[in-house]
Amino acid sequence: MMDIALKGLERISKAVGSHPDIVQGGGGNTSVKIDRELMLIKASGFRLDQVTAEDGFAVVNYRHVIEYFDATEEKDDVTFEKEGAELIKQNTLHLEGYKELRPSVEVGFHSILKKFVIHTHPVYANILCCAVNGNEMMDRVMEPSGIPRIWLPYTMPGFYLTYRIKQKIDEYTKEHGVFPQVIFMQNHGLVVTADDAEECIELHARVNNMIKEYFNISEPYPEIKLEMRGDSEFEGKTEFTRNYIRKKSADLDFKEKVLYPDQIVYLDSDQIAINEISNKINIDTGTGQVIYRTGYNEAKTIEETLTAYLYVIDQVERNGLKLSTMSSRDIDRIKNWDAEKYRKQMVSKQE
Repeated sequence: MMDIALKGLERISKAVGSHPDIVQGGGGNTSVKIDRELMLIKASGFRLDQVTAEDGFAVVNYRHVIEYFDATEEKDDVTFEKEGAELIKQNTLHLEGYKELRPSVEVGFHSILKKFVIHTHPVYANILCCAVNGNEMMDRVMEPSGIPRIWLPYTMPGFYLTYRIKQKIDEYTKEHGVFPQVIFMQNHGLVVTADDAEECIELHARVNNMIKEYFNISEPYPEIKLEMRGDSEFEGKTEFTRNYIRKKSADLDFKEKVLYPDQIVYLDSDQIAINEISNKINIDTGTGQVIYRTGYNEAKTIEETLTAYLYVIDQVERNGLKLSTMSSRDIDRIKNWDAEKYRKQMVSKQE
């Protein structure tokens, strides 16, 4: 049973993890429930394409997480996070022969969904998730398919997010008599769930393809390119990204146009220098050149994140939509959240 679950986790992780239009850097997570108690989930800080049957995952007793949410009443999000952190710490298991790793911060909502869960940050789904009235567009895109889905207004990642998702699932199930298999999370990303690995993979692809068709997106996603310039210095060579920066430099506002948590983690405005080489991320608005003063893994993660960020903005604006951005309060909370600091550190450690 364990071997089958491990292979299943690797299968769904590899299916989505090697595509930078679907996940960028260490973003996104996957999980597989082994039985009625134990769950395999991607470890925090790992890229999905690094998850194998031997590495890149943690084991959690998810039954206790379900019991917690079945018994809990609404409380402030700070209390949820404190209780959740302790609960996960107590229920993360170490399997002999495997590394002891920290589970994804999204372990809560993975626990309450079906056997297989794929959570990603696709540029296509995020056209909806990062647009004002994205919930209405979700219905227009998805209604013909009949796929059961819910929309979740922006909520801080973690256990409070799980509480809100459970509320929405319970409401939807009560009203429609079916479990919603797709979740659009405002200013965050997409979640799909199923009891079969292939169904989960196919559902994830189908949802994104429907969005691409709705917005008439037919051109391939930009190929991510990096070129080494010297010791711990790389230049972004992604054509779309360079052209966007050169042509729309006046629109670059990394402090005001904050779309989702991963932008804060990997594209922190405090690490960006404009028209000078004096920081980790150095952008020349005249040429579109981007220089990264860091190791290869982090440079690749940032180039993927920057490209996805600009792509979403471009698609939202070219379709006549208005950007939905994160509030300053939510931005500050992500910046000061230990879980996201840990993810950021993990990228650097993997050099």
